[in-house]
Formats: sequence, C-alpha cells, structure tokens
Amino acid sequence: MDRKGRVSVLAGGVSIGSQEITAGTLSGVFLDLTDNTEVLVSNWHVFRGKPDKTQILQPGPKDGGQINIDKVGVLKRYIPVIPSTLKAYLCMIFCSLLRKWCSEEYRLIDAAVATFQPSSSDRCLAKGVYMEDGSIMLPKGTHPGDGVVGRKVWKCGRTTGYTEGVIVNDNATVKVWYNDEYVVFTDQIVVKGQSQGGDSGSPVFLMQGDQPSENDQLVGLLFAGSDEYFIVCKYKHIQNLLKVNWQPI
Repeated sequence: MDRKGRVSVLAGGVSIGSQEITAGTLSGVFLDLTDNTEVLVSNWHVFRGKPDKTQILQPGPKDGGQINIDKVGVLKRYIPVIPSTLKAYLCMIFCSLLRKWCSEEYRLIDAAVATFQPSSSDRCLAKGVYMEDGSIMLPKGTHPGDGVVGRKVWKCGRTTGYTEGVIVNDNATVKVWYNDEYVVFTDQIVVKGQSQGGDSGSPVFLMQGDQPSENDQLVGLLFAGSDEYFIVCKYKHIQNLLKVNWQPI
C-alpha cells in the first residue's frame, strides 16, 4: 500500500493536506450531522486554512499533490486550537491553581472537516480505512474513549502505516507544540506505540481480538506523537464538537 501516493478511492489512512501545509493523514469519510453530507475529516493542523477557501489535496503537497489536479475538497469548518497566547502560558504554568479560570483554554480536539469537491471525475469516497495490502476495512463500531486504559489499539497513518499500541492513560492533560507555542489539551488518550510526522489524523481503533477486524471501534484521532507514544483526541469530543459521525447511515 503506497499511502503517500494518489488514490482514486478516498478512505482513511492515506496522505492528505491543505494547500498550506506539508502532508498528514486522512482520518476517513464521516457523516456531517449539520447537513447529512459525506465529508473528509482530519486534524485541524492537517486541513489548516480558511473555511470555504483553502483547498484540500490528496496526496498532500509534500507528497506531490498539486492544486490543479489533486484537489479533493475545500476546508468546511474546524474547532479552533490556538488559544490566546498570554492566557495559555499562565494556564500552562499555574494550571493547578487556576484550573477553573483556565478551563476554557483547554482544548479537547485537533480536528477539521472538508467538503468532497474533487477536481477530477475519477475520485470517489469509501467508508473505512486502508490496510497494508491495499484493501479497505470498515470497523463498524465507535467508542467514546473513556475507561480504556490497558486496551490494545491499532492505527493506519501516512508515514508509519499500520501499527499497534496499548493505552496507558485515558484522561491526560498534555502540552503540544504548534510551530511557535504550546497548546494545552485535556481529557486525552495516551498510547504507547509508534507514530511519526505525517501520521497526524490517523484513525485509531480499539481491538476486540488479536487481529484488526470490522468489530473494532473507532476511539479517536491521532494528532501528536513520537516513536514511543502518541496522543489521541477522543471520538466523543469529535462527535460533539465537530458534529460528525464515523458511520454515515
């Protein structure tokens, strides 16, 4: 499976990005609860730009995506990630003393929605996520993300492909570096497992057995990480704040 290449059928686990960034991972095809259309979802920093203006490319620009031939959509909306700088630093330093005042500055998700508006007629959408052999698997379930410490997960990302991990924390507060400042996220999932740059947006699934299957559950989206750990924003917050469902009916 060439996850960095151009695909005719868009599903989770392949390179994507706005015209303003390098490349990340397409989380998948979701149902937009605001208008019942099928939409593309990934991290905010993967789809970064201006709603109704910024074009989304598959593959992402770093992987050769070009506006005139590789456009697959337009940024539709997102949940703001970057907080006011002064308050963010005060909350980062004095979070335990100023928890109530700082609560509005804590972020829950890094996620965005794009319309499906391809520049060429050979593109179509598929529910699910690309596996290593190029097949598309559709895990049918979802999980809010609470009470999952010790559970095994898998993800498929642009850079490291299919990897597995174990959840070590399901209520973490973390600081994530965004270009020139830290952003504080709360109620996050921490997974002991591998990821690298470009895996941002990878869908993460709770395993019900020893192998990935359609019985597995989407638990969230990877948005930060390293060779040893990665951070996942919970599905319940993506659904509630971004107003999308993993399974369009």
